[in-house]
Order: sequence, then structure tokens, then C-alpha cells
Amino acid sequence: MGNSTRQLRAMLRKNWLLKIRHPFITSAEILLPTIVMLLLIAVRTRVDLQIHPAQACIKENMLVEVGKGMSPNFQEVLEALLVRGEFLAFAPDTEETRMMINLMSIKFPLLQQVSLIYKDELELETYLTSDLYGTCSQVKNCSNPKIKGAVVFHNQGPQLFDYSIRLNHTWAFSGFPDVRTIMDVNGPYLNDLELGVNIIPTMQYSSSAFFTLQQVVDSFIIFASQQTETESSTEHIELPSSNSFNKSSSLKLPWTKFSPSKIRIAPFPTREYTDDQFQSIIKRVMGVLYLLGFLYPISGLISYSVFEKEQKIREGLYMMGLKDGIFHLSWFITYALQFAISSGIITACTLNNLFKYSDKSVVFVYFFSFGLSAIMLSFLISTFFTRAKTAVAVGTLSFFGAFFPYYTVNDPAVPMILKVLASLLSPTAFALGSINFADYERAHVGLRWSNIWRESSGVNFLVCLLMMLFDTLIYCAIGLYLDKVLPRENGMRYPWNFLFQKCFWRKNNFVKHHGSSLESNFNDELSNERASFLGNNTHEPAVEAISLDMKQQELDKRCIQIRNLRKVYASKRGNCCAVNSLQLTLYENQILALLGHNGAGKSTTISMLVGLLPPTSGDALVFGKNITTDMDEIRNGLGVCPQNDILFPELTVREHLEIFAALKGVKEDILERDVTDMVNEVGLADKVNTAVRALSGGMKRKLSLGIALIGNSKVVILDEPTSGMDPYSMRLTWQLIKRIKKGRIILLTTHSMDEADELGDRIAIMANGSLKCCGSSLFLKHQYGVGYTLTLVKSSPTASVASDIVYRHVPSATCVSEVGTEISFKLPLASSVSFESMFREIESCMRRSISKSEMSSSEDKSYPGIESYGISVTTLEEVFLRVAGCGYDETDDFVDRNNILSSNSTVPAAYDNRPSETIFDAKILGNYKKIIGFISAMVGRVSGLMAATILSFINFLGMQCCSCCIISRSTFWQHTKALFIKRAISARRDRKTIVFQLLIPAIFLLFGLLFLKLKSHPDQQSVTLTTSHFNPLLSGGGGGGPIPFDLSLPIAKEVAGYIKGGWIQNFRQSAYRFPDAERELADAIKAAGPTLGPVLLSMSEFLMSSFNESYQSRYGAVVMDKQHDDGSLGYTILHNSSCQHAAPTFINLMNAAILRLATGDQNMTIQTRNHPLPMTKSQHLQHHDLDAFSAAIIVNIAFSFIPASFAVAIVKEREVKAKHQQLISGVSVLSYWVSTYIWDFISFLIPSSFALLLFYIFGLDQFIGKDCFLPTFLMFLEYGLAIASSTYCLTFCFSEHSMAQNVVLLVHFFTGLILMVISFIMGLIQTTASANNLLKNFFRLSPGFCFADGLASLALLRQGMKDKSSNAVFDWNVTGASLCYLGFESIGYFLLTLGWELLPFHKLTPVGIKQYWRSIMNLQHDTHDLEPLLKSPSETVDLNFDEDIDVQTERNRVLAGSIDNAIIYLRNLRKVYPGEKHRTKVAVRSLTFSVQAGECFGFLGTNGAGKTTTLSMLTGEESPTDGSAFIFGKDTRSDPKAARRHIGYCPQFDALLEFLTVQEHLELYARIKGVADYRIDDVVMEKLLEFDLLKHANKPSFTLSGGNKRKLSVAIAMIGDPPIVILDEPSTGMDPIAKRFMWEVISRLSTRQGKTAVILTTHSMNEAQALCTRIGIMVGGRLRCIGSPQHLKTRFGNHLELEVKPTEVSSVDLENLCQTIQSRLFAIPSHPRSLLDDIEVCIGRIDSITSENASVMEISLSQEMIILIGRWLGNEERVKTLVSSTPISDGVFGEQLSEQLVRDGGIPLPIFSEWWLAIEKFSAIDSFILSSFPGAAFQGCNGLSVKYQLPYSKDLSLADVFGHIEQNRNQLGIAEYSISQSTLETIFNHFAASS
Repeated sequence: MGNSTRQLRAMLRKNWLLKIRHPFITSAEILLPTIVMLLLIAVRTRVDLQIHPAQACIKENMLVEVGKGMSPNFQEVLEALLVRGEFLAFAPDTEETRMMINLMSIKFPLLQQVSLIYKDELELETYLTSDLYGTCSQVKNCSNPKIKGAVVFHNQGPQLFDYSIRLNHTWAFSGFPDVRTIMDVNGPYLNDLELGVNIIPTMQYSSSAFFTLQQVVDSFIIFASQQTETESSTEHIELPSSNSFNKSSSLKLPWTKFSPSKIRIAPFPTREYTDDQFQSIIKRVMGVLYLLGFLYPISGLISYSVFEKEQKIREGLYMMGLKDGIFHLSWFITYALQFAISSGIITACTLNNLFKYSDKSVVFVYFFSFGLSAIMLSFLISTFFTRAKTAVAVGTLSFFGAFFPYYTVNDPAVPMILKVLASLLSPTAFALGSINFADYERAHVGLRWSNIWRESSGVNFLVCLLMMLFDTLIYCAIGLYLDKVLPRENGMRYPWNFLFQKCFWRKNNFVKHHGSSLESNFNDELSNERASFLGNNTHEPAVEAISLDMKQQELDKRCIQIRNLRKVYASKRGNCCAVNSLQLTLYENQILALLGHNGAGKSTTISMLVGLLPPTSGDALVFGKNITTDMDEIRNGLGVCPQNDILFPELTVREHLEIFAALKGVKEDILERDVTDMVNEVGLADKVNTAVRALSGGMKRKLSLGIALIGNSKVVILDEPTSGMDPYSMRLTWQLIKRIKKGRIILLTTHSMDEADELGDRIAIMANGSLKCCGSSLFLKHQYGVGYTLTLVKSSPTASVASDIVYRHVPSATCVSEVGTEISFKLPLASSVSFESMFREIESCMRRSISKSEMSSSEDKSYPGIESYGISVTTLEEVFLRVAGCGYDETDDFVDRNNILSSNSTVPAAYDNRPSETIFDAKILGNYKKIIGFISAMVGRVSGLMAATILSFINFLGMQCCSCCIISRSTFWQHTKALFIKRAISARRDRKTIVFQLLIPAIFLLFGLLFLKLKSHPDQQSVTLTTSHFNPLLSGGGGGGPIPFDLSLPIAKEVAGYIKGGWIQNFRQSAYRFPDAERELADAIKAAGPTLGPVLLSMSEFLMSSFNESYQSRYGAVVMDKQHDDGSLGYTILHNSSCQHAAPTFINLMNAAILRLATGDQNMTIQTRNHPLPMTKSQHLQHHDLDAFSAAIIVNIAFSFIPASFAVAIVKEREVKAKHQQLISGVSVLSYWVSTYIWDFISFLIPSSFALLLFYIFGLDQFIGKDCFLPTFLMFLEYGLAIASSTYCLTFCFSEHSMAQNVVLLVHFFTGLILMVISFIMGLIQTTASANNLLKNFFRLSPGFCFADGLASLALLRQGMKDKSSNAVFDWNVTGASLCYLGFESIGYFLLTLGWELLPFHKLTPVGIKQYWRSIMNLQHDTHDLEPLLKSPSETVDLNFDEDIDVQTERNRVLAGSIDNAIIYLRNLRKVYPGEKHRTKVAVRSLTFSVQAGECFGFLGTNGAGKTTTLSMLTGEESPTDGSAFIFGKDTRSDPKAARRHIGYCPQFDALLEFLTVQEHLELYARIKGVADYRIDDVVMEKLLEFDLLKHANKPSFTLSGGNKRKLSVAIAMIGDPPIVILDEPSTGMDPIAKRFMWEVISRLSTRQGKTAVILTTHSMNEAQALCTRIGIMVGGRLRCIGSPQHLKTRFGNHLELEVKPTEVSSVDLENLCQTIQSRLFAIPSHPRSLLDDIEVCIGRIDSITSENASVMEISLSQEMIILIGRWLGNEERVKTLVSSTPISDGVFGEQLSEQLVRDGGIPLPIFSEWWLAIEKFSAIDSFILSSFPGAAFQGCNGLSVKYQLPYSKDLSLADVFGHIEQNRNQLGIAEYSISQSTLETIFNHFAASS
């Protein structure tokens, strides 16, 4: 547990440091959610929040009399119907219905003309919803008339009169959708959260003529019932027949008796309140706005988790012993804290505004719960991805998509179970919860812990909260499961059913079981293949016999034993064996160098050893622990330095070491000491607090090495630890690795043969997955060596004198390689006698060539002489070429690159060779994979087809233009076409981007529109107007409650007696007065007259003063008029406006009471229902427009992802320097951007067409209707152009494509959608409307806003919700403004992009701006600072150092202008980078030199010397601070384009486009460099053959090996035969075979006709020696020396280098010495007792053994015995070094012995004897060399060989040394030696060390 806690602390510290080192990003992640809140708060403060005092509502516009004013009378209704040709329907078709119509027609004759009777309600509804409805409304007597309303009877007496008034929706109030209309009768009858007066329901009931119809029908029922009663009382029972009512005289009673002729409606008075219209408006959009604020932190979280997986950081941490769950837990805690801070800030910010009334802890918990569920949802999403770029794009979209179901379930009518199911997506649960906040805040109640379980608007907040917490848990579980099960590039992958396997819970056996199941799956296939595999490798590998000590280690399990390790990948071409039955043992205190060409299986082997890949079969034991079962234990002692550094750029050296030490379990009390020791050991003490991003490549490798070693790692794996280091750093690292091997097992892979030779105690060579040989360097050279290697450097590549001399002296010599000026011969051992005379001749030839070259001019290189030579016995490189070179096929390269330790990017699915483990769940995932496969294949084919169509279209255009137009022949057209083809091909291959750019927006749009379609707009249900729903807590389930009643009039008392549905609360005068009583009275009199007004006011006062009298709510009060003279009645209803149906309900209550009064029958009643007619076209249109508005929002979200994909392609090209490569090759800035613009626009047309098609399919006429299609179409076109050009401007701010994708996405989200929604809300709120109109002018600068606003305006055009000025689609406030702005932006932003590219705006980095500002400030104080700018460059030269004479001569020559045929010359070139705190870094100091035609100039220097900066200035990537560079006389500063035209450039890192094939790359650059179309194929084929790339011609570049990528980069540089070729480290990362091939190609180029100038930078001194005619060594930004290689050697290398390896100790000598020592030991009679004790202990465990029969191996020598033996053998000093604790200088073997002596207390006798004899040999050689060659200096010994430097003088030539050693070779026991002149490396190291 303690270890886990320590690891968690370390990981949390790492996350914390990463966060604080990116303060802006972290702040954005924390504050963005708050910023959205602040925007809402800003809008909120503009909203009217004034306090409304208590007031009565007896006012003119509030008091409504039925049949007057806004409420039309029945006659007006009938007239309106007649005019419009519309009808009033009645049903059912009964006698009573017809009678009613006839009777009413007497009073209203028009009724007969406008009434229709339907058989029943069903017939009416069927007609209304049919297509025939209203088809001929203008024709009289039409059979399909329009129906405005209907009265449907359900019961027509005698006791119960039950009817529905059904109105058409076109009479509904046209308002913001959130306002409930009377047609919206869903939901609760009363909304207690309403504040103030809501007169809308009353207005709707009035203006729609509902009250009018209710009054007329009720009046008729009262009248008809009285008629019936009268007749029944006179025993005349039959009802009058319908046709007998032709005269009014036949009626027994007057119309008006008890008829409710005057009905008035007025609202209840209101208490003091503030009306918060903001919350009700924002309720719908609050969820989406909050969510958008969370998008950025979510994208950051997804990015971090996938980036660490993509960059292999996560696997690297696992290798170092990190436990699986801790990685995830650390990120969870980090982001949980971050979201807690965000939630806290949001809670604090919204304290007094948005959530003023809610409990602050509820607000915090709400946001924090969402944060937790968002973290887990992000984790779940991230498990599906391996590339951060794709993950962020698709993941953020998926996260946002999880919000969409909200739009389907937010309706109050949707059942709770559906809401709970939708809440399984936490964004939906979050958005639903926001509805409650809005409701409760508006009611001034606020959400509290006490009321969170209460529903409002059909949503329960508690359910939302619990669902978010439940989601957190379920996402976590699914995420962890998928993380284990989904296919990944490396690491163990579990079977889908691993949870159900017992062995999983027993942990240790699980992987074994897992592995064996794998094995069994493969057994059948592999048994068939084994034969074919072994067919190639029938010979056993050559393995050197091991020493006794190594055998002992195997017995003690102090080694790594690899046993039949095998790895097979399943690929499309069948199964491929990456590692084939590998048998290998690694020993303690030794370095095993594992060599092999690219793709030999080295990295796969390492990945299996560290547990990143499961072996297909076989296993390995590490200190006795099995890699398949005990990986966790193994990792505790494992240190790995992978090929690509697993480092965090933001962290310092110390922080890295501390974190990794904690991971490996170093105790805290010694951690600080360990870190300090390690920093000192790896030589980074001065950089301990430097961030990793500021370290050079070599330093990063040292840090990786330190990380691997810290924590006392017993097993250290170093994968190419010195790649990319300069020779000097490399040597220092070698020394470090040698120092640390004590007590460790080290496995090293490398491409440097010198490194393997220097470091490898044993060397293993792999080829094609199999081990070829293993042993010491000497053993391999004996095994494969063929004699001596003679290397000569000729004065010119064409000189043949060298080979003539060699063949003359040694006819059997064979030429091994001839690269550039270097030629190597293999000389057989037998011919050594003739060497001396050959050397004499070579030396005389050298002397002649030197004197000749001195006489002639320095430029004349034609003399065919020899510059230098060296001889050596077979080198390791030759062994490697011989072992690995045969049967090597690079087509299998992919194997090595599919795993962690390779630096190449991830291989997308199209080319991925998936590991064979997929067989596990093939059945389970079979169908799923088929479907996915089918879809992706279809997408691939469609995209391929599209790209092909576009390509053929371009070619067609080209053909057309060629015949008619000069433009086509112009360079601009050629370049634009070439770049366009490049983008088309990339798009065709990059399916993920195609899917992202085209498919995802389309699918997103499709699902969004589908969800909208699914959102039902059902026909409204019938509402019975009854008081029984009021006060539901009354006994009996609700019963109306108190009804305040003015009983002052007799009629009132009569009516009150018949009231049912509530109890009468007697009205009495109250002492309460409203604040402005006089005005209230005046208003009341004005509205209701002098009599009624004061009475109504008094009732209002009574209501205000008596609301606490009962615990029940009151919904209506009644004031009756006196009975009128004609017997009719009048009354006024005061209704509670919190219940929208209160007024008609109380009218019904009163009319039913009047009916009972009129008939005297207590059982009679009227039941009225409000049941809107089924929705017809107009109502659907209203909903449809709102759906279209939502569709506009969805389109915006979907289309925000398209510009993000535009940005990725551009930034990625700039990131990998491919854009720079194209510009250098001659592409103009204009053609680059024009081609990009055209391509992006064309690709944008596809999703646009799809969107328009979906609009058509879903019937969104708002966008594609008759008038609307053109503006919509234009808007899409212009948006495509504007969004592309504005995105280009944004791309200059980024250097990483993944970051660009995130931010561009966010920017377009924000500037498009969020601004549109905020502007829309501001436009609706009256107080902010004018501010909105002003702000819109600024908002429209964003294309996204114009697009969103234009579409939204079109959607709501008919609703008049935007600007009501005009209904024309092209009106300024509809689409006019958007179209104009988009048009200008398309051009404006594109011009801005070009300006930004051409002018140095892109230098406006924060540091640059700071620097510029500082210089401005200085100018104000100090004007003479301008002077240096005006001086000539030569005057500002920094010459305060001792310049070498050659460099000085070169400078004077160039500055004097004597540069006759120089193609390139630099004059005082200087580059200064601004640093922090007023410090600057001078990268290049006054560089001056020239390069001639036909010259290969070697540009050497340590890492950070300024080489790449100089080349960047030459190629125009960087601009010089001072000085100038000239190419063909053109200044690169003033005319970069002309200068670039002549350059072929191969950058340090491959600037390749990942999806183009080798052939397509070459075709692209051939077109760019102006190769004629008819020649392109020939030129490309020539390069493919020249670089041996033909077999890879059709492979995309990302599938190539590192070596082939370099070949392709050089081929690109050379295509089109440029006169200048710049090669920046062209052979890095190549194995020796590929490297030699590359040298040959470059050599051919530089010598071709002597016209091409080559500038070459390299870290390989052999390469410089072989290829360069002149070399300049650069240190610290200055040239330290310049001249030909021979000149430099002659000047600076005045010595010979000699390396000698003695022969192995012979077994005879060893046996003799053992016998001698044994006999001496046991021949001592007077042995001291203590010594005998030691011997007895050491001899063995069997007591019976005596001195006579003891075996040699069983004798172990203690310290005292060793000193004694040393004395006997005559050299006590030698053994003292062995027993003392001081370091031993005689190599590694001695160190191991002293360690063994300390550890075991003794050394076995044979091992001691072997050491003694080896030291004897070294001593003999040492004394021979020092006596034979006076002045010889000892240079070091590695236990196997010894190095010396011999002074070089006229008396001592190479021939002399060779002759002398050859004569004494056998006598001294020299196995191998090499003699050479001082190498360039020695000279280089001399300069590097002196810096």
C-alpha cells in the first residue's frame, strides 16, 4: 500500500507541475466555464429587475368584458368567419344540436351560413387531419372548408350538459415558445412558481373567442333548460321540434331570463415582487451554454490522456513500475480538483445573481457532480483512441452529442423513465437539472436540500443529481473494462470475457493462461509455418562459449535467460514472424550489445522483455522471474531508456528524476541524495533546474539514461542511447555507461558499430527475427573476419593511383567499398609480408600529392594522389555487413515500428498490421467489425472516388487551359495544380480526416435532425375546467378551496347557495390599502365604472389582507351585479393568474350555479372542457420554425468541426516542415494558399450539399423553401470561403496540430454558436435589444456568427421573433447583413493570411513582442541605439576571439570579393535569439565562408553549435539578425524566392507528408521544381532506381523505415538537379548497410560534372571523411577551423592511433597456472589455522574432501590467499589493486573480480588465474609499445583492448609502426590491431572539449 501511495503522490506531482507550467491553458480550463456564466451574468444585469409594488389589477387593459374590446361578441365572430370563408363546427349530429343552431340562428341569422354539423367528433378530427382540409377555402359552398373552431357535446342533458370548446391554433397568441398558450394544456393546472400578473392566458382566452363561445353555449343551456322546466311543469313534456322554432313568439320564456349576459374578468392583485423574465427565457438555453463552457477542459482532459498513450509515455511509466490503476487515478484526482475549483468559482460568481436564492452548496454539488461525470466520460471516450488529434475532435463531439437527447426529453409531458434513461448521458442529466434552477430562481425560492425532490416543469432535480453520480461510476467501470479489452499497439490485451475467468482473480496465473490460449490459437498455423521459417535459418547461430563465472551466474539466477521467445504478427500478407525462437542469455556486470538492421526484431524483443508486448510463445526469466507472470516484480528493478525519450518538456531534470525515483520505490529519506548522485553521474549537474525543452538532444538522452538507472535498477535496457548525439557527447555517454554497468545487466541496441565495439562485452547480431551470432567483439571478428582492411582517402574521387598500388603489391586484394574519395580493400592475412613495401610506396605518393597541391592553386583538385591511409584488422562494421547484410530484406521493416520503442507515429488502420491477439474475440466482435469495416470501406471508396474525380477534373481543366490560355503554362498554375493534387491524394488516404471532415458533421447533423423529428408535437389533450384539482391536499383529493364572494346583493346570496366546487368565503371591507390608493381607485373607476370599480378594488384589498386566513390557495373571487331589468345576470370574476385556466373555470362554476338557480334543480350542472382541435398546418409550422431554429444551432455545431480539420492539415505541414520544404523548392506563398483555399472550399461543398439534402429530406422549408433556398445556398457557399480564410489566420498562432484543432474548434464554437445564442437572448429582452443591435456589428466579424445568425433569422422569419421590420429574406436583418459580411470576410481574411505570411507578423510571439516593446522603450530614452542598424555589416562583426588562421584567410577572401565561382557565400552572418530577463542567445557569430561549384562542404559541430540555424537562414526559414547570405549572387534576405529556386534541401527531420507514397512525393516535387510533364515519369523513375526505392514506390511515407525516409528526403532534395543541395544529417538513424548506400549516392551527386555544390552536416566523422572535399568545424556559433580533411589532419592531428587486442588466454597456460597455485597452496606444512579455515569453507560442502582430491573449480581464494599468491608470483602490487576498494584501471574484468571478492568473500581459482594471465599479456604489450615508440601515450583500456597515441614524425611513419608490430605480433600474443592516422573524430573532439 505504501508503494502505491508513493507512486500516486509522484504522479499527482507530475500532473500538478504540468498544469502550472501551462498557466494560460490551465487558467482557461478553470475559468472558461465561469466566463460563460459571466456572459450570462452580464446579460442578467441588463434585465429589468425593478421591484413592482403591491397593486390591484383593476385596470383598463386587464379588466376584460366578454363580448367587448379584445373579446369579440358572437355576432363579430360570425361576421369574421363569413368574411374569411371559414366555419364553426358542431358535433354530434343530433336533434338537440340542430335545435340549438336553429334557436340561436333566430338571434344570430349568420350562424346558419357559417355552421357545419359533423356526425361525431371522430369525423371532425379525421377531416381536420386529412390532406383535403382547407383545399378550396375561397370558393363558396366548398366541400373542404376551413374550420376555425368547434363545439362538441358529450352529454346534452337533462341533468348534465358536458361540452368541449375546440379552437383552431391559428387563433393562439403568437409569442415566445416558452409562454404557455391556452392550447398548451399539458402539465400542472397551476404553476405556483409564476410571479406577478400573467395576463397572457386571459388575453388568449378572450381574443380567441373562447369566453364568447362559453358564454353563448352556457346562455343557451340555461335558456333551453328553463324552457324544458316550464314545459315539464305544465305537463307538456315534448321538446319543440327543430322546425317548429320558426318564430320567436313560440318561446315560452324570454332569451334573457337568468342569462349571464355580462361577464367580466380581472386578475387577482399582486404582492410586491421582482419579475425575472431572464430565467424563463434562458431556461431553454442554459443547459447548452453551461455545457459549452465545459468543452475546453474536457478536450484538454481527453487530449492529455490520449497524448500520453500516443507518445508512449503511459507505457514508459508502466515499464518503470507504475501500477496500472494509479495512472488513471492520478488524472482523475487532478481534474476532480480542477473542477472543484471551477465549481467553487462559479458558485462564488453566481452568488448574488444567477443563483441568488438557491443553497450555495447545492449549486456547488451540481457543478462538481457534473465535473466528476465529465472526467469519467472523457476517460471512457479516450479508451477508443490512440491518436490525440482524432480523440480530441471526435471525443469532444461525442461529449457534446451526449447532450442532444435533452432536446427530445425536456418536454414536461415526457415520462420520467425516459428522462432517467436519457440521463445515462451525464450532459443530458446536467442540462435537465438546469431547468429546475431556472424555475426555482424565478420563483424567488431557489433550490435547497429541502426541496430538490420536488418536480418542476416535469423534471426532478434529485434524480438528475443522482444520475450524474451514477454515471460517474458506470463510465468508470466501462472505461476500465474497455481499456483492458480494446486492441492497442502495445501492452497486454485481455480477452473480452476476462472478468469471468477464475484465473484473472488469481492474478498471477492469468497472464500465463492468457499467453497459453494465444499459443494454442497459433499452434496449427505456426506448425505449418515453422518449416518455412526455419528453412531460411537452418544453420545454428554462432555463439561464443561462456566463462565459468557466467555459468555460475546461470546457476544463481543472476542473469536474464531468453528461452525460445517468439512473436508473430498477423498482417494482410499473412503471418509475419518478428522474433523467431530467440535463445539468449544476458549476464550481470556485462553489457550485451544487440545489433541488427532496421526491422530485425530488436525493438520487438525489448518490448516483450519489458512487458509491452505479450510473446506469442516462449518466455524469459529475469533474475529467475518469468516475464509472462511476474512482470510487476520484474519492473521494480527495471530501468529503460527507450529510443524516443519519455520526457515531459515542461519538467526540469531534477523533477524527472524525483518522480521516476518515487515510482521505482526509492525511500523518501534517501531520494534527495540519490537524485543528486544521479545528476552528477550523468553529467547534468549544471542543468539540474533546467526544463527539458531547453536541453539539447544529447542532454535529453543523458537524462533518459539517468531515469533508467535511478532507483538502483538491476536490469537496464538502453535502446539507441546515443542516437542524435555529436561524437564528443557520445564519448562522454559511453564512459558513463561503462561506469554504471557494475552490478547490473545492461542490454544495449545501437546502429553505431563503434559504440557496440566500445561498450559491448558481448555482441549479438539479429537479422530477420533470428539470432545470427553472439559473442565478444574479438570472437565475431575471428568468426567472420577475413584479414586486414586498408582504407585510403584519395585526393579526388576519380583518382585510380591508389588501387593500382594496392593491386600491384597484393594481387589477391578485393575492393570492399568505394564511396566518394574513400576506398577500402580487404587484404588476406597471408599477404602481410608485402605490406611494408606497399606502405612505403603509398607514403611516397602522399608526399608527392601534398607538395604538388601546395605548388598549385588551392582550388585545383585534379591531381590524382592519395591524401591519407590507415590499416586495421577486420572491424565490427565489416562483421555486421557480412552477417546482417546477407538475406536482409527491408520489406519486413514494419515489425519494429509497430511498438513502443520506435519513434515513428502511429500507423492508421488502413496500413496497420494488427497483432494476432485479435483472434480472441473475433466471434464476439465479428459482426460489429464487419459493419464498421463495411462503413469505413464505403467511406474510403467514396472519398477515393471523390478525390479521383477531382484529380481528373483538374487534369481536364489543365488540358483545356493548356490549349487556350497562357496561365496554365505559368509557374503559378503548375504549382497550384501540384499542391492541389497533393491535398487530393492526402485526403483520399487519410480516411480519418475525411470521416472527420465530411462524415461526422453529416452524421451529427443527421442525428440532431432525427432527434428533433422524434420530439413529438402531440395534439393537445382535453382539459376539464373544474376546481377539483385546486388544493389537492384537501380531504377527498382536492376540492376547490375558498371562493371569496360579495354577498351584499340578494341575487348574489341566491347564486352563492347553488355554488359547487368550493366554499364561500364572505367578502368584507378591509382596512388594507394599496401603496398608491388614489391612483388605484382612479384606474378602477376608469376601467369598471364608478359603481363597480370601487367594489372590485375593495375585493382586491380583501384578497390582499386575507390570504393567511386559510391554509388553502384561492383561485377565483366573485362580485355580482344587480339583476338587470330583462332578468339577465352580470358578474365579475377575479382570478389567480398563477393558474392559466382559472378564469374559464370560475365562469363555468358560476354558470352552473346560475343554471341550478334558474331551474331550481340542485343536480343539474354544466361541464365545460377546453380541447384544442388537432394541429393543422399552421400550428405545425410554428413548432416547425422552432425546430428549424434548433436545426440552425445543430448545423452550426456540426460545421464548427470542419474548419478544425482545415487547420490540422496546414499546421501539421508547418510542424513537420513540409510547408517550408515546398516553399524552398520554389512554391510561391500565393500558390500555396490559393491551392489550399480551393481544396478546402471544394471539400466544404460536400458536407454543405449533404446539409441541404438533409434539409430537403426533413422538410425544413425555412431553409430550402421557394424564397429561402437561394439565401441559404449563398450563405453556405460564402461561409465555406469565409470560414476557411479566417481559419488560415488562426493557424499562425499554433505550432502543434492537435492544439490547433482544439482551439480552432473552440473559437468557432464560441464566436459562432455562443455569440448567436447570447445575441438572440439579448434581442428578445427589450432592455438589451438596442445594445444587441450595436454589438451585432462586431459579432458579424466572425463568419460563424454570420452563418448562425443568418440561418436562425430564416428559421424564425415567419414568427417575427427576430427583427419585425420586414419579411423579405434578403432584408438586412434577416440574411442581408450575414451575406455581405461573409462576402467581405472571404476576401479580407484571405488577404490577411497572405499579408501575415509575407510580412514578419508571425514573429509576434510573446517573447518577440516583449523584446520589441523593450526596444521601443529604450528608443525613447536613448535615440542613438539606432546607429548600429545603419552601420555596414562588416563593422558590427564580433571579433573578440582568437580566430584560426585558415578561418581568417577564408573571411578575408570572401569579404575582399575574390570568390570567382562560389555558388554560396556568407558574409558575417549572425543570428541572435531573444531570451528572458534581458539575456540574448547568440546562435551564429559572424559566419563567413564560401562554397564552390562541385564542392562537398562538410559542416560539423556539436549539438547546439549553430549548424541547423545557419542552414535555416540559408533556406529562408529564419531571417538573419545581421550579415547576409548570397546564393548565385542573390541576397537571401532581399530576394528569398530567387535564391530558393536553386536549392534542394534535406532537413534534419524528415519533412514528409504522411499519406503520400514515395512516388507521389517525387512527382509532387518534380512538378514544383518545374520538370516538364512529359519528363516527370522518367525523372521519378531515375530517382527511385538511384535510391533503391523502387520496391517501396507505392508505400505511404509513414510506413517506411527510418532509413528509407532519409533516402526519400535526400531524393526530394536532389530531384530536378538543383545546383545547390543542402543535406542536414542525411544518414541519422540508418543502419550501416543503408548508410553506406546513402554515401555512395551523395558521392555520385557531388562529383557529377562538378557543377553541384553540396553542404552536408553530420555527426559521423567517417561520413565527413568519405564525402567532403572541405570541412568546417563549428563550435559555439563560430567556425573554429576550415580546410580539406587531409589539411585538418595534417594541421591538428599530429599522431597515429594504435589499438591492440591480445589473444585469449590459452587453456594450457590456464591449467598450468592453476596447478602451480594449487600445489603451492596445499604444499605448505605450517599453514596458519585461519587460512586453513578459509580453505575448508571454500572447498565445498562435502566434509570428506581432502587437499589431494579437491577439483580446481571448487577452490575459492580469500583475500589473504590472493595477497599470498601475488607474493609467490612475484607481483604483490598487482593483486593489491584487486583487494583494495580503489577503482581498478585494468578494465572491467578486474572490477568484476573485486566486486565478487566483496560479495562472495572469495574468487574461484580458475577465474583468478584467467585474470592474472590476461594482465600479464597487457603488461607485456604495454612495455613493448612504450619501449618501441618513445613518446607513446596510453589512452585507456576496456578489458579487451588497449589504445595508444603514437607521435607522428618523419622518423616514424605508419609503415614503420606496422612493420614493427607485425614482426613481434606472435611473440606478444596480439590477436588484432589497427593503426591509422589521427581521425577527424579526434580533431573534432579536441575542438569540442576546448569549447
